[in-house]
Amino acid sequence: MESSLLKKRLSELERDNEKLTDEHQRAKKNEYRDTGFALIVFGVVTLIISYFTYNNSTLASILLFAGLGTTFIGILSIFLTPENFFREEILEKSNLSSIIVINNIIQELHLHSKGIHAQVGNKIKVIIPNNPDYKPGKEISERTFQIGDFASIALVIIPLGYSLLQMVEKGGADWSDLNQSLNEVFVEGLELAHSVEMIQQDNDITVKVNKPLYMNICAKISTEVPRMCEIGCPFCSLMACILVRSTGKNVVIEYTEQGKNDITTRFKLS
Repeated sequence: MESSLLKKRLSELERDNEKLTDEHQRAKKNEYRDTGFALIVFGVVTLIISYFTYNNSTLASILLFAGLGTTFIGILSIFLTPENFFREEILEKSNLSSIIVINNIIQELHLHSKGIHAQVGNKIKVIIPNNPDYKPGKEISERTFQIGDFASIALVIIPLGYSLLQMVEKGGADWSDLNQSLNEVFVEGLELAHSVEMIQQDNDITVKVNKPLYMNICAKISTEVPRMCEIGCPFCSLMACILVRSTGKNVVIEYTEQGKNDITTRFKLS
């Protein structure tokens, strides 16, 4: 009896959480528009007052121009509200071309191991080793091609999601709480998803992204260049970079799985 009541209560809390998240997203998207309407109303009221009280004095002129300026700023706030200006198809094609080029280079070099996201100095790099048993040392070369014996040969490249990480870090990101960091970046910061769920078991971390905006490009990558799912597309790679920053450990993308409205990625820390 208690178990069924607990499950029912948990289900209600999940629904309430989804409802609050939706309301938060709508409020965030409409905040500029609401401010714009408020400025227009204030400006129009000021113009009406200045029109009926205008007496050619300096104060009356200031009131008139204040009304005009406020109304103009309000109109700009409505029409220049941040939106998705790029067509989704253009964004997909431009990203896919770069990903295919990187995939071709990796194939030509006959590198079949999974990519290892690691801290190199203050930067994060992806190490794609020749040897599946490759273990990154404490000091990792910043050179693109690491040449040596069989065990140390590797390709070192910039993660596809690293530029997104840098953009977030410029805004003063906090990596102390991993779950909170993922939500702040994907949901609140870049607005790439509806919500993010994380489960951690020792060094295994599973991240489920609900209603991601990049669902189509992820599907095309997994179909056309599936090898890149082991290296990291811009979005899975961004998650791996956040994990590196938050945990200080090396991160490998174990697998990525697509659902109807979500993408689940499993990471391995070492």
